[in-house]
Amino acid sequence: MSKTFFSLVFICFFTKVFFSGYFVSAQNVPSLNFGGNHSESLQGLYGFDSPMRGKINQYQLSGRIVADPDFENRAFAMVQMTVIHGWHVFSVTQKDGASMPTKIQLEKNTQFRQIGNFSPTTKHIIKKNEIFETSEEQHHGAVTWIAPIEILSGSREQLEIQAAFIGQICDDEAKIGCIPINKSDLTLRFEKQDAASEIAAARQIAEELQIRWSGVDKTQNVNDGKNISSAKNAFSINELQVVEASEIQSGWLRQLAIAFLGGLILNIMPCVLPVISLKILSFFEQAGKSRGYAFLLNLWYVFGILFVFLILGILSQGLSVMFKYSYFSVGLCCVMFALALSMMDVWEIRMPSFLGSSKSMQLMSREGFFGAFFKGIITTLLAIPCSAPFLASALVWTQQETAKGNRSIAVMIYLVIGLGMASPYLFIGAFPELIRFLPKPGMWMDSFKKIMGFAMLSVVVWILYYLPIPLAVPTTLLLFVVWFACWYIGKTPLAAKPAERIRVWSVSLIAIFAAIILSFPTIFSETLQGAMQTKLEKWCERNAERLAQKKHWSNFTPEKLEKNLTAGKPVIVDFTADWCLTCKFLERNVLHDKTLLKQIDKKGIVALQADWTDGNEEITQLLRQLGSEQIPVVAVFDPKEPNKPIVLRGVFRTATLLESIDKFYVK
Repeated sequence: MSKTFFSLVFICFFTKVFFSGYFVSAQNVPSLNFGGNHSESLQGLYGFDSPMRGKINQYQLSGRIVADPDFENRAFAMVQMTVIHGWHVFSVTQKDGASMPTKIQLEKNTQFRQIGNFSPTTKHIIKKNEIFETSEEQHHGAVTWIAPIEILSGSREQLEIQAAFIGQICDDEAKIGCIPINKSDLTLRFEKQDAASEIAAARQIAEELQIRWSGVDKTQNVNDGKNISSAKNAFSINELQVVEASEIQSGWLRQLAIAFLGGLILNIMPCVLPVISLKILSFFEQAGKSRGYAFLLNLWYVFGILFVFLILGILSQGLSVMFKYSYFSVGLCCVMFALALSMMDVWEIRMPSFLGSSKSMQLMSREGFFGAFFKGIITTLLAIPCSAPFLASALVWTQQETAKGNRSIAVMIYLVIGLGMASPYLFIGAFPELIRFLPKPGMWMDSFKKIMGFAMLSVVVWILYYLPIPLAVPTTLLLFVVWFACWYIGKTPLAAKPAERIRVWSVSLIAIFAAIILSFPTIFSETLQGAMQTKLEKWCERNAERLAQKKHWSNFTPEKLEKNLTAGKPVIVDFTADWCLTCKFLERNVLHDKTLLKQIDKKGIVALQADWTDGNEEITQLLRQLGSEQIPVVAVFDPKEPNKPIVLRGVFRTATLLESIDKFYVK
């Protein structure tokens, strides 16, 4: 074991050193947060033998809350950073690329809401990065960022806000490099002080840099008055009054019925079908077994389904929320790949054994209650991004009730969705004679199991498709190592001694760990993910002009939305994600319909696409204001009433969207 262990360590070291000239710094890639504050130390950022060890305070970070002198129910959140001489921090408007923009995020809290973005009190200076040939927006010395907030409950004097600061500081001469900062324990408390001059400075710079500062000027006219006459009609993401294209019924019995039907339909959504093969195999195993045993297996499968929905209900999160996190999808991809390899007899999960092995008699062996529970969880996780069309109404109503404090409603609705999805298996468990039509077990089951294994590999391909592009190659490398680990474990004889099994599992886990640290920014700052990020950025730079000329459904930004509405142009925003198959169906069959695109051109409508694949925070905020963190959603904004968008949820017909834009005049 020692030889193997040191061999793997040597391989990791050699690979890192060999590729160090190619891999790029993780400063361009959001780092995984394992807790603790790593932002004040250079230790471990520049290789194995970094001369910089221990805590070095290149910066100081603080925050506070001050009163808004004009409104009693408003205040300002202020975050100040001071960097030492010879160092700089980047602006909040810095473009992604060679430098990482500063991001300040305030916690979600029922006591307040953020009504504008952070704006600096001093303007940045622009310097050219000679290496990457890009412009850098730098702050030196002390800089303060300010964002307006509205108090929803309690007093601003008692308000306490947790904030996260994400960014990096770099030395001016590039001798040492950059320090990534991911500080999530910054606490802002109210301080009674006069900050009028700082607020005025931040307001002025916000106007100059076109940073959204909601309600900064109560008297300013937005445009020439043709469509919007005064600031009271100015667009504000935080002041939307959603008009539902289809009425969201308030009756809880109706919503329970919709939730049950939506859960039932989840069983036939494309995301789930390959994994249903797991349950089909268990039905073969149950054929001929006692009624009580078959019912218990199905009951444990149902428990697995309900477990996931219970967690979602307790957290009051939309069905799509987990797939915003890319590393969750990476982990799910590895699990599905390992299960597919097991079904194709590359290895066998023996503890517990719930997929069987290559022989028909072994396929008839017990599935195990834990195995049934695990299948229920996996099936549900893969059903989530499909989101059956009927669920939109129930989920929006649930979030509305949760916002009123009726959190138990969310738990009830999610459990009913789970019951709808689980109902066929409960029914079969109660009446096992329904599966007596299945053919008798035989050698054909071995071929069927392998075919189902290939079907599950299609799920792996689907996950690789919707992962952010810089993660695709690192995840593929990790899958190859998982393949090696499964093969190495699978070739271990059944009669192997415990010491041999421990050695095999240890080597396999070490190999997987080595692939993780070389692929993703966990320990090393130079990773395969960083290399792919750089390649993507270079491609985007070469194709920037072509991408900017896209006529329909161009990339969404809050600035584009606000700019076009202010100019008097109607705007349609399609909220989508690569992992949402329902969204892809809608795009193909509705949003790219020739009749619709002709009307969009004829009426001078701006069509934007908000890609929520990686959980973009600005898109999340807009979705939240539209009533639900759930996609697909299409919002139609009228420049005459920009804060009253018409919202269409789930799957709808082209005619429905045409009716929503019919009111707009021909340009």
